Amino acid sequence: MGNTSPEPLDVTTDDSDSESIVPPDASSDPQACLVHTSETIRVRYFMDHLLEKHRPIMLVGNAGTGKSVIVGDKLSLLDSEKYMVKNVPFNYYTTSAMLQAVLEKPLDKKAGRNYSPPGAKKIIYFIDDMNMPEVDSYGTVQPHTLIRQHLDYGHWYDRNKLSLKEIMNVQYVSCMNPTAGSFTINPRLQRHFSVFALSFPGSDALSTIYSTILTQHLKQGNFPGALQKSSQQLINLALALHLKVAATFLPTAIKFHYNFNLRDLSNVFQGILFSTPECLKTPQDLVKLYLHESNRVYQDKMVDEKDVSLFDKMQTETVKKYCEEIEDTLEQTKEINVFCHFTKGVGEPKYMPVQSWESLNLLLVEALENHNEVNAAMNLVLFEDAMCHVCRMNRILESPRGNALLVGVGGSGKQSLTRLAAFISSLEVFQITLRKGYGIPDLKADLAAQYIAAGMKNVGTVFLMTDAQVADERFLVLVNDLLASGEIADLFPDDEVENIISNVRNEVKAQGQMDTREACWKFFIDRVRRQLKVALCFSPVGNKLRVRSRKFPAIVNCTAIDWFHEWPREALESVSLRFLQGTENIEAPVKESISKFMAYVHTSVNGMSRTYLSNERHYNYTTPKSFLEQIKLYQNLLLKKRRELTAKMERLENGLQKLSSTSTQVDDLKAKLAAQEVELKQKNEDADKLIQVVGIETEKVSKEKAIADDEEKKVALITQEVQQKQKDCEEDLAKAEPALAAAQEALHTLNKTNLTELKSFGSPPSTVSNVTAAVMALMAPNGKVPKDRSWKAAKVAMSKVDGFLDSLINFNKENIHENCLRALQPYLQDPEFNPEFVTSKSYAAAGLCSWVINIVRFYEVYCDVEPKRKALSKANAELAAAQEKLTSIKAKIVHLNENLAVLTARFEKATAEKLKCQEEAEATSKTISLANRLVGGLASENVRWAESVKDFRIQESALCGDVLLTTAFVSYLGYFTKKYRQDLMDTVWKPYLHQLK
Repeated sequence: MGNTSPEPLDVTTDDSDSESIVPPDASSDPQACLVHTSETIRVRYFMDHLLEKHRPIMLVGNAGTGKSVIVGDKLSLLDSEKYMVKNVPFNYYTTSAMLQAVLEKPLDKKAGRNYSPPGAKKIIYFIDDMNMPEVDSYGTVQPHTLIRQHLDYGHWYDRNKLSLKEIMNVQYVSCMNPTAGSFTINPRLQRHFSVFALSFPGSDALSTIYSTILTQHLKQGNFPGALQKSSQQLINLALALHLKVAATFLPTAIKFHYNFNLRDLSNVFQGILFSTPECLKTPQDLVKLYLHESNRVYQDKMVDEKDVSLFDKMQTETVKKYCEEIEDTLEQTKEINVFCHFTKGVGEPKYMPVQSWESLNLLLVEALENHNEVNAAMNLVLFEDAMCHVCRMNRILESPRGNALLVGVGGSGKQSLTRLAAFISSLEVFQITLRKGYGIPDLKADLAAQYIAAGMKNVGTVFLMTDAQVADERFLVLVNDLLASGEIADLFPDDEVENIISNVRNEVKAQGQMDTREACWKFFIDRVRRQLKVALCFSPVGNKLRVRSRKFPAIVNCTAIDWFHEWPREALESVSLRFLQGTENIEAPVKESISKFMAYVHTSVNGMSRTYLSNERHYNYTTPKSFLEQIKLYQNLLLKKRRELTAKMERLENGLQKLSSTSTQVDDLKAKLAAQEVELKQKNEDADKLIQVVGIETEKVSKEKAIADDEEKKVALITQEVQQKQKDCEEDLAKAEPALAAAQEALHTLNKTNLTELKSFGSPPSTVSNVTAAVMALMAPNGKVPKDRSWKAAKVAMSKVDGFLDSLINFNKENIHENCLRALQPYLQDPEFNPEFVTSKSYAAAGLCSWVINIVRFYEVYCDVEPKRKALSKANAELAAAQEKLTSIKAKIVHLNENLAVLTARFEKATAEKLKCQEEAEATSKTISLANRLVGGLASENVRWAESVKDFRIQESALCGDVLLTTAFVSYLGYFTKKYRQDLMDTVWKPYLHQLK
């Protein structure tokens, strides 16, 4: 670059190689301020003429020389009516098929097999990172072969129809970094390009560029005059330190990212442009801010303490050389020199210095508590290193288009601290969620959603990605494009692109820009790059990160690197002490000693790992995650061992207590046994007496039962006899019943009318008079049969018809006098004394005739039954007497049984009590026997158990230390061989542990 003065600043788009860029102010995007020098003007002159002649152009230069910016600036100034521009970013996985699809997309089919841009336009393909695609095993690069074919012959083939396609009105412009990718490209392709090499601008040009920018910022901010005068001094200091760093810290296989260019220098001034008059009041404040920014840009990339120390020394020497009376400032910066955007509180972004570690800790603890209230809780220990990393992340996220590459081993806190920094900057955090079959289309869909949120809804988001989430290395193609240019090929379908453009068109108009399709899309992409931050959390272990940086250069070139070093001793102690606070049964001083030992173990293993590597040529990695696992293992193992030890002590103490209590209980049991034996003797005597009484009563009951049984047999016989007699009587009476019924029926035929009629006869037939005479003979009272039984006498007897009829009805048919029966015999023997015969003479006389005959018949049968009835009555009387006697005997037996039941119950109760007392006495005796055996058998165990409990007490007092050594061994020594294990355990850990309190 020449030393010509810079022309007015020309803002152009920042593509993947954002070289020569100086942000005009802190609030704007890092738009490229292209300051033309004689070198850039010469290149621009040739580009103008070569483009007019349709010649391919290639700019070659290291990262940071402004290749993409110069090309982008030129292409943006082309007439959009004549030219179309298509960006074609190459990456490691670009294939000829992918390239052909991208190249053909803006082309239209013309006549025949001709293809060209729409209308009469010409299209310029801007191929960035030309040498990035993979070189196959034959030394061929597929995309280069396709471009070479077109440049050689003007056509390529349709991949489906295998027909020629003549490609017209197209042109190529490319950029290439020879230190990345495949380093060289095929000469048969390169011969078509006009190649221009770009180098870094000279010191005078850089001084002019950055002094212009810084002076403009200080004037516009109305900073103090003394501070403005010191700006050139700071410029010289910054350039000198940058050149020293670039010359001293050279890239190697391990330190592959030590590539310090103008981007780093611009990032230093980007941080300075955050300052306000409130932040900087004296030239010393400006130097302190520069020291902080140079640390962030250069020192944060350093991979080990040796490089950090060398940089600090170099920085101090350079500052002393260019600044006077700066010793006090340097001393202050050694204590604390941190600037961040939340010094005045979260939510009030203002770039100010942190006054003390205590105030920073209070701010971050409060921010962490607020974060945990609305998000998944994070249990963080904010030691000094952690707070520094949060401030660094905050600075990166607050920067326009600020993207971060966080490099550290597992457990360093990369993700957690990024989440906290994003919360402080009011940004949302997005992480992809891997699942089975998750591939590039899924990642594109996730990124498209984030693009919509950032570009259309203006939502600030951090896209957080870790090593574990790179399931396919091709994922990094999309991340590389996002970091480099913000444009990811085929991220949106065409209809979605049109939707986005229509949605942002009004905002583009509101900013006074032309609402062309290209302007709207550029507005959308610019906002996405401003609002969508990328934070990559990768591990430095192995060569994976180095290979990725070669395949995807934007990962290193377009991000601010923050290298997470080993946690310092103080950090390890504070972390372990914080986690140990929740562990019970450990005194506070002991917890401090444990935390110191854990930190010492971790650092000593790191030292031994280096020795092991140099001697045995084997790596052993210890990470903060290893340290956290050590703490977790210690807590779990301590809890487990303490429970086991407590259980053992409780078991033995219980045994000792049982032995002691058994000895004292034996005497009580003996006294109890004696009392039980006396009681048992008394109960035996009582039971024996009751047995005798029960026997007597039982005998009485038996005798009475025998008597009752005899009586029952007698009653049974009498009952049987009575039942037979009763049966005979009933059968005989049954025979008399028909006669009685006939007599009754005959009486029913009589009534007052026919009796009156009978009585009215003057001289009845002899048959009728015989009937009335028979009636008078039968009814003669007391057997006094009247001699006068004539009709006249009969009429007198029947004078009162009602009375006569009643006397017939109520006649005592069971007691007929013998005289009456003799008087009746002549009548009964008379053949005409027949109701049927008499009926023809008189109906009433026939009824009386029938009554007499049947009454006599009834009486005759009755007389036969009467003796039997008397015998039955006598038998019933005997039965009643026997039953009464039996009832009396049974009542007596019931009474005797009741008395016997009472006595039996008493006897059973006494027997039960005797058995119970006997069992108790036997149990007591058995217990005494067992107790004597226990005491005698365990007499020696008593001593041994007491000693064991004493030993367990000693173990308990040393349990924390024993478990600590065990945990350290299990956590760290498994990888080492026996010699290194013994050295660490015997000569390093144990001596240190003994000297702790």
